[in-house]
Amino acid sequence: MNFDISADRRNTNSIKWNREAIENISANPVAEPFWVADMDFYPEPHIQEAGKVLAGQGIFGYPSFPKDTQAVAQWVRTKHGWILPKEKIVYAQGLLHALALSMNLFSKKGDKILVSSPMYRPFRAIPQRNGRELIESNLGYEDGRFFLDREKFAKDAENADMIIFCSPQNPSGIVFTEEELRFVLETAKKHDITVISDEIHSDLVHPNAKHIPMGLVNERVGAKCITLFAPSKTFNIAGEHIAFAVFSHSEMETAFREAESALWLDEPGITGGELAYAAYTKGGEYNKALCRYLGETAEAMRKYLAENCPGLKMANGDASFVTFIDCSEYYQRIEAEVLGHPDRYQGGEGGGILSRFFGVNAGVAMNDGTWFGSDWYGFVRFNYGTSRVRVMKALERIVRAVKSL
Repeated sequence: MNFDISADRRNTNSIKWNREAIENISANPVAEPFWVADMDFYPEPHIQEAGKVLAGQGIFGYPSFPKDTQAVAQWVRTKHGWILPKEKIVYAQGLLHALALSMNLFSKKGDKILVSSPMYRPFRAIPQRNGRELIESNLGYEDGRFFLDREKFAKDAENADMIIFCSPQNPSGIVFTEEELRFVLETAKKHDITVISDEIHSDLVHPNAKHIPMGLVNERVGAKCITLFAPSKTFNIAGEHIAFAVFSHSEMETAFREAESALWLDEPGITGGELAYAAYTKGGEYNKALCRYLGETAEAMRKYLAENCPGLKMANGDASFVTFIDCSEYYQRIEAEVLGHPDRYQGGEGGGILSRFFGVNAGVAMNDGTWFGSDWYGFVRFNYGTSRVRVMKALERIVRAVKSL
């Protein structure tokens, strides 16, 4: 569990390290990747061993997994204090699939879907691609601090038919309080609309904060609520596309299970099933150590920026390994540089002004803030799920690039 050692992910079919993809967002094919939200750490040793055993057997036929989610239920109880019967946990082939299917089952074309912005891009794209209308309800923001703007959220919810919520929030990393979650649920109940809560980053909350599952809070509220979570970010096995859902109402659960069955998507593949089982049964100590490491890295980043470039403001997140960095103070000068030298920034058509600037001048590939909503052009999302040495060197190059303007 030495997180100062990162895996060499080059030549491993990793989209994060793919040079064409990096050039597309950063205008620099050799920029170091700090964008796609997976980590460069090796998975927990028992997970690695499970993969090796499976590969060593050389058998990849139909699996025979019992429909038993006891390991998942025990993890949720130990990690988050949410006591769930194993029968209430529903398997899904990836969180995005679970979200899209739930949206299609419990809303209709033309409905308005509220998302809190800045928001992970697929959570904005899925409603649009499925014939829904998007309501982007901006979080409150002030001087590096994101927060739930209750007045705005309540007003926007008046016109919504469904809410997609992200807890902890991506890209800011903020962890919502129980009071805030109750407000979201009570607002949804008032308007008789369903809340889908993405909690894929919930197991990576830093030691100074605590995640509370939306479904747990809802036990006292009684709104229509779907809570989604997965081992993918927690244990760096995102390529397996395995997730779980918990429904507040049995009618919703039945509808989801029947839809999964009709699509023949109600069982995990052999690799995903084996790795997830190893993760949930043996990954506890690894997870605790990782959360500590990520929290320490985040604090080191904040301290470095505050001391060396206070004009770059890191968001107040206490979860996961991604953060939003506010570059607004320098945006006009960066924009003038990028637009004034188009030859220098060629090849970054999939990125934005900031992602191209830092890709070329700092050798750091990050998601441009516009990837999370047009209002966030002055931000970048930085992935610090790698060795602290690599993170701090990247920050040094980012600061130098800004000071060179």
